[in-house]
Amino acid sequence: GFAPFFLPLAMFIGAIIIWMMLKPLQSRPVIGGLGGLRSVLASYWPGVLISVAQVVVMFVVAHFAVGLDAVHPLGMLGFMLLVSATFLALIQMFNAVLGPAVGRVVSLAFLMVQIVASGGIYPVETTAKPAQWFHPFDPMSYAVTGLRQLISGGVDSRLWVAVGVLAAIAVVSLAISAWAARRNRQYTMVQLFPPIQV
Repeated sequence: GFAPFFLPLAMFIGAIIIWMMLKPLQSRPVIGGLGGLRSVLASYWPGVLISVAQVVVMFVVAHFAVGLDAVHPLGMLGFMLLVSATFLALIQMFNAVLGPAVGRVVSLAFLMVQIVASGGIYPVETTAKPAQWFHPFDPMSYAVTGLRQLISGGVDSRLWVAVGVLAAIAVVSLAISAWAARRNRQYTMVQLFPPIQV
């Protein structure tokens, strides 16, 4: 019953950890004059490969070890890959726009808001008014809805809405990261000559 909530939660935390291990925006392609989107993808694709491995391991453990018998297992696997790629792009955007230090803090704060507003544990109608307001804008709520339908059956238009929203979030996040990459080509004097720290 909690699998549709805990799987996206694990994927979001996994995406945060991936961007702790990898640079969200590599400086060499940016400085080398590579286009903004290509600079972003140069960092994004290695993260995607790790997230694909994460999703496959999670799916295998859930299916064979835990005994989660999804009605649409291949659809579930494909949707999990989309969710993971979306979260990866979203967190990369936070890091690219705000910098790695602030981006990590914002990612963790955004995770807390998503947990409350996703409706994964309690029905969203029983939560506080701010969580109810944020629910339609919460990426994790679409991940929970899609996984519920793929695991339990009864697929309807909500699944396709979830797929469309998550894909749109991924595309917009990559576009904003590309803008941040172009912006980062301009160096300030503080970046060129950082103050000496003792």
